[in-house]
Order: sequence, then C-alpha cells, then structure tokens
Amino acid sequence: MSETLCPPKFSFEHNQLQSPLFSRLPSEIREEIFAFVLSSYDDTTRAYEKETYWARPGHYGPQHVATDLLRTCKRIYTEAWFMPFIYAEHTEYLTAIDRRPTAATWDDCLKIMDADYEKLQPRFIRIFAQMWVLEPGDRFQETLDMPHFYPKKITLTIRYTDFWFWENDEPLRINSTWVNEIRFPESVSRFCIEFESIERRKNEVDYIAREAAEKWYFRRKDGLLLTASHESEMSVYKWTGSSYLGRQRWIRDEVRPGELDYYVRTVTWKLSREDETRPSCPNLQVPHTMERALAPFLAGPAYLNVRQLHMAEIPSSMPAAEVCEALEKYRQSLRGRY
Repeated sequence: MSETLCPPKFSFEHNQLQSPLFSRLPSEIREEIFAFVLSSYDDTTRAYEKETYWARPGHYGPQHVATDLLRTCKRIYTEAWFMPFIYAEHTEYLTAIDRRPTAATWDDCLKIMDADYEKLQPRFIRIFAQMWVLEPGDRFQETLDMPHFYPKKITLTIRYTDFWFWENDEPLRINSTWVNEIRFPESVSRFCIEFESIERRKNEVDYIAREAAEKWYFRRKDGLLLTASHESEMSVYKWTGSSYLGRQRWIRDEVRPGELDYYVRTVTWKLSREDETRPSCPNLQVPHTMERALAPFLAGPAYLNVRQLHMAEIPSSMPAAEVCEALEKYRQSLRGRY
C-alpha cells in the first residue's frame, strides 16, 4: 500500500492477524484485491436510455463504486480508503447540455480527494468533447487547471456526433488550436484520444488518427512533451449502438434496423524527455478526394422524427425502406381526414 497517503487515525484498530487476508497475503496482493473491488462500474440500476448521445460501452449508466468493503473493518479502511477516488473513472462532458447526462460536476470530489491529505492521483479521467467546445482550447484548459487535479492519464473521446457537420456526412476535420495552446498538469504521463465514426467511414478515422500520431504533440506545464510513436501506440475497437439519437432515427446509416456500427481508433501520447522547439501542430482534414463507402440507405431522408414514428406505430425493428413507406402511408391517411 502507498506509504505516502495518510488515512484517518482511529483510537483503536485491531491488527486482524487471525484473518489469512492479513496474516498470509502480502500487502501488494491485498492492494490488487481491494483495487478490483473498489473500482467503478456502470450502475445499470440507473441505466441511461439507449436512444441518447451518451449511452456507450463503459457508460451505459452513471459510474458507481460499491464501498461495502471499507465498512468491514478498520484495517481494511486504513489500507484502502483512498481507492474509490483513484480507481473510479472521473468523467467530464465539454458538450451542449443535450449531449450529456444530467450529473453533478466533479469539483466536490476533487476537493475531498485533496483535503487534508497529500495529492491523490486519479487513474482514469475521461473527457467527451464536441468540436465547437474543444477547438478553442479554453474550456479544456479550464478543466486541466481545476484545483486538486493531479491525473496520471487522460482520455479524450471524440464521438461520431461530436465532429463538425456529421449530420451532413461531411469529411472529418479537426482544428488544432487547442492542441497548440493547452498545457497538461505535470502529473500527466499519458494522453489518449479516441477518434470515432461509423464503420463505413473507418478509412477517415484511420487517416485522422495517423496524421495526429505523426504531426501532433502536447506539452505539460513544465515544458516536457507528450509524443506518439505512430502505429505502435494505436488500438481499435468496435461497438454497436442505437440509431435513435436525440429525437431522430438516423436511417441513412443503419446497418440493421435501429442500429449503427461504430469504429474507434485510439492514439496514445506518452511522456517524452524531449524539451525542444517544434513547429506548431497543423489542422487535420480528410481530403475530399478520399474514397468513401456510400451510406446504406440513400433512397430517402437521412433521419426521421421519432415522435412521428411513434404516432404511426412504426417499430424500431422495421427496415429503413419499409419505415419510409409506412410513414408516407400514415401521412396520406392524415391528409385524407381533412
């Protein structure tokens, strides 16, 4: 266990040596056990609705930590009291109000983590950001400058619906003003960006990710750099989500009724001992000449109003072409009444 962290002092604490947990297992093994039990997870008893912009792997509900273990005995509490803070995933949304779940800010949690104790470093920080908030850099820097904020790793997720004009199927692009201007806390040793789009646009995601890994770097406040080493620092994962976003069903990109397939490539920048002058990082833009797969459904509008679909009693299991046909019949029936 960390010797630098100062837990609350008890007037009496049993050594619990009658328990094999303390008499046989070394502290390093206990730490692994406690960290596993006290890590955060999706609280599915308060699950988010699937038809939202924020329901996704690892975020199907608010993050929750079960702290029952800390109430079993004073010695466990003494050794593991800080773990719910450092092993929880702390999430920030730099987005419009309708693009994030309703939740309290994490300022109070950070104050608790720092109050009366030495600096605690949360292991998992995740930030979701729309382009219009991210690109100027000021809002991101405000987050990085929060008091009591000493993270080791930060992950920025740019979702499919966070990119500019995703509704119009425009090529991916990112302005680099924020890349050149933000400065990470000196505690940060790793920064990850998850670039996401739908599966048919994975070539664009790969292009943006490769360009970012090759041409972008980030600075900490002490001047040290975070750099990426191209393909070796990239990973890919895929997932399937609802085509119902907000109050619209995006039939243009449905691969199956009511579903969209997503493609995510992650680039990691790690601490480098370089401290040299480098040129500014460039904007990234997918060339308009890049070959792209056509959308699965082009015989109608890109999306349909969910309220109208409900009024017409059209199920989410109906394919896009049939949905358009059924909705048109419903509209004709309404016109026939008047």
